[in-house]
Amino acid sequence: MTPTQLLKEIGSDKYKPVYYFFGDEDYRKTEAVKYILSNYIPKQQRALNFTKLSAAKNDFEAICGEIAAIPMLGERRFVFVDEVQKLKPTQQKKFFAFLKGLPPNILVILSSPAAHTPDKKSAFMREVNKISEPVKFTKLGPEAARSRIERHLVAAGFTYDREAVDLLISLTGGDFGGLAGELEKLSLSSEEGAHIGLEQVKVLVSSHEDFTLFELIDLIAAKKADRALYVCNDLMQRGVKPVPILRMLSGHMMNLTKAHAGKKIAGHPYFVDKLRRQARQFEESRVTEAISSIAGVERDIRHSKVKDSILLENMIRKICR
Repeated sequence: MTPTQLLKEIGSDKYKPVYYFFGDEDYRKTEAVKYILSNYIPKQQRALNFTKLSAAKNDFEAICGEIAAIPMLGERRFVFVDEVQKLKPTQQKKFFAFLKGLPPNILVILSSPAAHTPDKKSAFMREVNKISEPVKFTKLGPEAARSRIERHLVAAGFTYDREAVDLLISLTGGDFGGLAGELEKLSLSSEEGAHIGLEQVKVLVSSHEDFTLFELIDLIAAKKADRALYVCNDLMQRGVKPVPILRMLSGHMMNLTKAHAGKKIAGHPYFVDKLRRQARQFEESRVTEAISSIAGVERDIRHSKVKDSILLENMIRKICR
């Protein structure tokens, strides 16, 4: 079952006794639980009839006891059990057998976080699929992300540029939680009726390393050494070490070389288009010299007693010249 099918089912007041949530998108799982709770149990009854537990933190008998409890002052009870893959094999067997006999007024959602999703061929997945309706939460594809962003902007009374939407999609990478967070910031920082262009989005996403790297390359290509150093130092203040910055720069320069050669470049269309524009203002000879400088600094970091940050700053000044 997909999340869309699940929400349609819940909206029709139809429920399976047990669901199993898994997949890459934890934020979407959380939102689905909120939606089910709002439809399944009246607000005034939720404190008594909704329980959230974790198989990694709560006692096994306590989890079973909560599921077996009778609804209080209402007709329904809802129990959410996270980290269910943490149950021991013997506990899993007992638990799954127990869940087969649930009364119709009890709803149970089992869940595994993205970082601990069991292998689809594992014994756990085979068994949990027998006693539940599995719902896989994946990251949003580009078109689904675009649809959500545009609906949000229109509902908030904004007009927008397509390029601004492209930047949001590329930086959140289909991460629904990240996308929701950026849209919330956008709503809070803009007045109703405002136009959302590339500059408005850039202000919000300046903490994204991918975006900052493109800004850094733009400044280096324009030979704006002082501003480039400011952006580089900002990256380091946010905890990015000089060596990873060098490797990001090296990879970016190699992509510029591909752009000069007319070769295919992998990545989101927004960044690929921007990379090709950068290649037009960053001549091939300078790119070759930059790659050589980066390789030299990587060697110096391993052998020189000079601070890594100073070596990096000197290299940026050299490339800017």
